[in-house]
Amino acid sequence: MPKAARKQQKNLIQNIAVQRMWRLFELAKAEFPENPERSRHYVRLIRNISMRNRISIPREIKSRICKHCYSFLVPGSNARYRLKDGYIVISCEQCGKEMRYPYKRLR
Repeated sequence: MPKAARKQQKNLIQNIAVQRMWRLFELAKAEFPENPERSRHYVRLIRNISMRNRISIPREIKSRICKHCYSFLVPGSNARYRLKDGYIVISCEQCGKEMRYPYKRLR
């Protein structure tokens, strides 16, 4: 198989993997109110896809997943979002861990 064809096939596989991650994210979001355990399962599938294909999870998805217990985070339901000293602090109610993401203030 020529090098260009291999590269094209790899790009195709990665695009499909990202599409699957987004679809699973949408399913997790829709399923959370009725069945939180199923949405947690979808998050595990997202992680498995990213590890198997060695691609990173998109930032919008990653910020809604707990880095410690891998549960789907919903503000006000099982997650607490706070602004503190230039960081967004997200507290997971499942495991009690906090994740901090920096942000720039408008001056």
